[in-house]
Amino acid sequence: MSPAEALQQIVSANGFTRESDYDSDDLPKGPYAQGGGEADTPQHCEGCRQFLGNPLTADGVLWVEDVIRGYLTTKKATAATTDTVNEWANFYKGELDFRRIVLEALERKTARS
Repeated sequence: MSPAEALQQIVSANGFTRESDYDSDDLPKGPYAQGGGEADTPQHCEGCRQFLGNPLTADGVLWVEDVIRGYLTTKKATAATTDTVNEWANFYKGELDFRRIVLEALERKTARS
């Protein structure tokens, strides 16, 4: 049984016919295609914190690049854990300009010295 089928059985067993009948605090919702859709930041499940793999807007790509650049500059992940930053970098690698990210991180680090 797929996770979506299992969730539907749980929802039905609780007397609901569709997701809009209940609150996500009571039962999980989804899964949603493309991690819930395009957003300005990577999206994560509110309950388990699993990365949903959503597409990013242009601003979202810039935001992820800035998080990676900040991590490279400070060795600290400010917006997420190191593993999460690595997960984002791997998932969005086709959209990110790693050459520019690294060069700008080096420039920031040099400016701080």
